[in-house]
Amino acid sequence: MNNYTKRVCLLYRTDTTLPQDKPALDRQRDICLTFAEQYGWHPVREFWECLDDESGPEKTEDALLELRAGAEQKKFDVLLVPRFACIGRVPEESFYAAAFFERMGIEVWDTVEGRIVSRRC
Repeated sequence: MNNYTKRVCLLYRTDTTLPQDKPALDRQRDICLTFAEQYGWHPVREFWECLDDESGPEKTEDALLELRAGAEQKKFDVLLVPRFACIGRVPEESFYAAAFFERMGIEVWDTVEGRIVSRRC
């Protein structure tokens, strides 16, 4: 185990910004924060993204672009999502995005399967 606390970015996604989706986002957040705490990771940024609706106060503008820029600048060590499919907007994008982060030295984790190893991508 490393002697430093890993910096983690958390990414949550939903299909719409309808009020009934707020509990789902809250659950994603709770699961990810609990997971990060168990590993002793320090959350540095949370990203909320809606896949279909472009409106909504909690949406981060183009989360993947911001995460990619942060990865290139070494602003975080781990990308944590509630489940692997949350990384991309479509299934194929999840694999490419995970591979990019791994190449940048960022560990990609989901709360279901654990670390997503680059050879899977």
